[in-house]
Amino acid sequence: MMQRGSGFCALVGRWGLALSLVIGAVLLGRIFRDMPYLLPNRLPGIVLYEMGPGLLLAVAIGCAVALTRGHCRELTRVVLFTLAALAAGTLVLGTTFNASLAEQWL
Repeated sequence: MMQRGSGFCALVGRWGLALSLVIGAVLLGRIFRDMPYLLPNRLPGIVLYEMGPGLLLAVAIGCAVALTRGHCRELTRVVLFTLAALAAGTLVLGTTFNASLAEQWL
């Protein structure tokens, strides 16, 4: 049982928040790509449609690395959060295009 205020709880909370940020950025980027009609017209909408998902993911990974500072090397944390984003993106795309892929992606 985890005790409130322990170092382990803080560690789990920090890493959980960091992973949630990265997964949330992947999902929000997918919403940008699936629903472009929600974006403003003209140049800001095009910029958000084209660059928004990548920028969101870069900012989320940067925040996640900053939140977990001091636990392991920075490059290791960047790689871990990039792999988490890749896994989340694969699952989102697999469930989105499940009918057209005929479950061949598993």
